[in-house]
Amino acid sequence: MFGLFKRNRTPKSELEKHLDELKLRKISYVDTDFEEFARDMRTDSKNWLKLKPVNYYAVKREYIMGSVYTNDDYSENYVSFERYEQERRTDKSEIYKVDFPLLAKALAKVGIIITLPGEKQ
Repeated sequence: MFGLFKRNRTPKSELEKHLDELKLRKISYVDTDFEEFARDMRTDSKNWLKLKPVNYYAVKREYIMGSVYTNDDYSENYVSFERYEQERRTDKSEIYKVDFPLLAKALAKVGIIITLPGEKQ
């Protein structure tokens, strides 16, 4: 009987299973035209830098949540985005692979400074 209330979830892809093993950071960004942003990300992942982080203390009803996945040595880095409206997810992007320099710039915009292991600060 309780099976009636379960959501039909699509099975996870191999990449999504792999992402569960990586470190996750979630970052909120100011809402923008999500379809246009996702289209721009498909052509060039540097469009991620155009997003503006949400002020931590601001209450936002509409925002874009960025999920950043990294391994310990930053050799594998992925990002995906979801649009939220009234705390409900309304849209989701695909998963994008990003290189370390882009990751470092995007995280620096929100105050997270990262360096490659073994690199002097």
